[in-house]
Amino acid sequence: MTTFEHVPDPPIDLPALPVLDVDAPAEDDGPDLVDRVADAWRQRRRQAASAWRRAKPRIRNWLRLARYRVYRWLLLVLKLALVYSPRGFGRLVARFSKWVYDWDSAVRRHEASEVGEAAKAQGMRKANLKARLLVCSLFGMPPLFFILAWVSPLTLGILCGVTLALWVIQIIPGKHWGEHVAAAALGSLVIWQLPPRADAIPTPPWQAFVAFGVAALITLGVIGRPAHKPALNPGVLPANVVPPLRAPMVTAALCTLGNSRMTAKTEDDPDGKPLSKIQLLMDVARQGPGYQIDLELPAGVPASFVQGRREAFAAALRRELGTVWPSVGARHPGHLSLYVCDLPMSRAPQEPWPLLESGVVDLGARVPLFTDQRGDWVSIRLAYANMIIGAVPRMGKTFALRQCLLTAGLDKRAKVYAYDGKGTGDLASCRHFAHSYVRGARLDKPELIDAVRGDIKELRQELGRRADVIDSLPPEECPENKVTSELIDARPDLDLGWIVVGIDETQMYFSYGDDDDKEHKKIRAELKAGVTELVKLGPALGIIVILATQQVNRDTIPTSISNNAVLRFCLKIEGQDPNDRILGTGAYKRGYDAQMFDLEEDKGIGYLKGDGARAQIVRSVFGLDGEIAEQLGMRARRLRLAAGLLTGDAAGEAHAVPEPQANLLDDCCEVVTEAGGHNMSLDTLRDRLGLLRPGIYGHLDNAALGGLLRGAGVEPGAVWCPLEKETRKGVKLEWITGQSAPGTA
Repeated sequence: MTTFEHVPDPPIDLPALPVLDVDAPAEDDGPDLVDRVADAWRQRRRQAASAWRRAKPRIRNWLRLARYRVYRWLLLVLKLALVYSPRGFGRLVARFSKWVYDWDSAVRRHEASEVGEAAKAQGMRKANLKARLLVCSLFGMPPLFFILAWVSPLTLGILCGVTLALWVIQIIPGKHWGEHVAAAALGSLVIWQLPPRADAIPTPPWQAFVAFGVAALITLGVIGRPAHKPALNPGVLPANVVPPLRAPMVTAALCTLGNSRMTAKTEDDPDGKPLSKIQLLMDVARQGPGYQIDLELPAGVPASFVQGRREAFAAALRRELGTVWPSVGARHPGHLSLYVCDLPMSRAPQEPWPLLESGVVDLGARVPLFTDQRGDWVSIRLAYANMIIGAVPRMGKTFALRQCLLTAGLDKRAKVYAYDGKGTGDLASCRHFAHSYVRGARLDKPELIDAVRGDIKELRQELGRRADVIDSLPPEECPENKVTSELIDARPDLDLGWIVVGIDETQMYFSYGDDDDKEHKKIRAELKAGVTELVKLGPALGIIVILATQQVNRDTIPTSISNNAVLRFCLKIEGQDPNDRILGTGAYKRGYDAQMFDLEEDKGIGYLKGDGARAQIVRSVFGLDGEIAEQLGMRARRLRLAAGLLTGDAAGEAHAVPEPQANLLDDCCEVVTEAGGHNMSLDTLRDRLGLLRPGIYGHLDNAALGGLLRGAGVEPGAVWCPLEKETRKGVKLEWITGQSAPGTA
C-alpha cells in the first residue's frame, strides 16, 4: 500500500518518500512489449508451421504428378524425334515432290483421250511447273543465302553472280554481244563484292542450330506419327501419384455403384420422361488437405446408399479407402457431401494437440479432443454430459478413453476415477493424479471389485449430498441449479469440484463373475444400478461418466444408460444394433454406419455425436502413446500438488472398502438353527446376531431389529421361548424359512 507522510516542519511542508509495502503483491501491468512481440512471433511461426504441414502432402503429390507429366512429355519428344521423324521426312518429300511435279495435271494429261485435250493439259502443266519452280526459288533463296553466307561466302558470291548473269541474259531481249558483256560485268562485280560483305553477317550460336534441328525433327515426327493411334500408349499413374479430383470423375464413379436411378445422362427416355440424373450443388473445391464436393442424388436415392458402398465408391474413384468420406448433407437425405483427402485420414499429418506441451483445462468449457477430415480441431464440452465409446478390439477405444481422462486430469479441480476393466495397465498414466485407480476386475482378487463397489457407493452418497447443497444455495449464487465452474471457484468450501468416472471394458463390471453365483449377481446388479443413477442424475451435479466397451449389447451398455448419453464416439463396429446403441436409435437408417471403417486404415477414426443432431467423422489424438501419456499424467499431478488438491489413491490415502453385506434372514436362520430350531425372542436373537456380525447387528435394539424383520417380510409375534421359558415377542424358524424374498441389512 503506497502512503505519503508529511514532515512536521512549519516553514516548509515537503512530502515524504512513499513507503513501499514489500509484503503487498506487485501490480500486474501485463506483458511488456518484448513479451507481446515474442508471443506474436511464436503464434505466427505456429500458424506457418501448421499451414506448411497441411500443404506438404499436396505439394508432394503435385511434384510427383509434374514429374510424371514431364517424363511423359520427354518420352513423347524422343519418340517423335527419333522414331517418327524419318517417316515424316519421307512423307514431306513425297508430298513436296508431287506438288512441284504437278501430279494432278500429269495424271489428267495421261488420261486425256484426244490430242487437243492432251495438248491443253500439257500447256497447263508447263505453266504450273514454271510458277511452282519460281515460288520454290523465291522461298528457297533466303534460307540458302544465309546458310552459304555462314558456311562459304565465296560459293555464295559465285552462285549469286552466275544467277544474276543468267537472269540478265534472259530478261534483255535479243542476242547482241553487248548483253553478254553487261551480264558478265554484273556477275563479276557480285562475285567480287558479295563474299567480303557476306562474311560480315554474324553467325548464330551453335545452340540455335541445335534448337532448329530439334524443332525440325519434332516437326517431322509429328508429320510421320501414326494416323489412327496415339504416339504413346495410355499412361498409368504411379501408385504414389493421385490425379486432381474433378466433378465428372465423381459422377462417373457414382454411376458404377449399381443403382439404376443414378445416371449422368440428361436425355429423355422413349416414354418422354426425363431420366434421373445427378446434379452438382457445389463444384470440386480445395478445402484444407483435400477436395470438397456436394451433389444432389436422383429422387429416391439417399446419400446413405453411397456410404454403404464406400469401398466400391473409392475403387471407382481410384483413391485409397481412407481418403474417401461420403456423408449425408444438411439439405435433405439425398444431399451427398463428399470429402476426399490427399492422404488417408489415419496417415495424414495432424497438428500437435494444444494440450500436449502446456495449458490447463476447464471442463465447463469446450476442449479440443478430436480432428476432422480437414485437420481442424473439434472441441467438445465434457461437463453436463455422459459419454459412451464403443468399438471392436484394437481400434483405439481405450486410447480415446485415456485421452478424455488425461484431459480431465488437467483440470486441477476434478476428481478422476479410472477403472481399467481389462487390467493391462492401459490407464496406468492416470494413477499419478486419480482419486481412485483400480486395475482389473478378477475373480481371484475380490478386493478389486470391492474397491469399485465402495467407490460407487461413495459416489451415490456424494450425489445426494450435492443435490442438498445445490438446493440450499440462494438463486444469486446458483441461478441454474447446477454445478458450474464459477460456483466451484467462488465456493471452494462446498467441495463441488468436477467428478469424472471412466470405466474401460464395462462388461468386466456389469457382467462380473458367474451367472449362477448369487453373490456375483448381486454385485452386477449393484454396479449397474449405481452407474445408472450417476448417469441419470450426475450431469447437473458435476459428475461425468465415460464408459467404453468392445462388447456392445444391452448388458454392457444398458438402454437406460445409452438413452442418457449425450456424447457418443463409435469407432469400427460390427452390426446394426451395436451401431445404434452407441450412436443412438435410428442412427444406422440416417446413414451413420460405423461398419464402413476399415480395420487397418481407420484406427482411431469414428463417428462423434456431440451436442448437435448430426454425427461427424473425427480422429483421436495421434501419437498419444504410453510415454507421452505418462508425461501428461505427471503434469496433472503437479497441478494438484501446487493447489493442494491431490487426494485419494494418488495421495496415498487408504482406498474405501465397503462394509461386508449380510442377509438378515439367512443370518437369523443360521442363529435359530444353531439353537436347535426352537422359537427365539427378539432379545436372544439380537444378542446372537451381535455375536455373529458385531459390525452390522451390534448397535441394534429390539425395535430396530423388529423393523428390519418386518422389512424382510417376517412379522414378529408372541411365541413360547424355551430358553426363557416364557411367552415373549419373537420369531419361529418356519416364519423365517418360509420367505422367498429375503431383505438385506
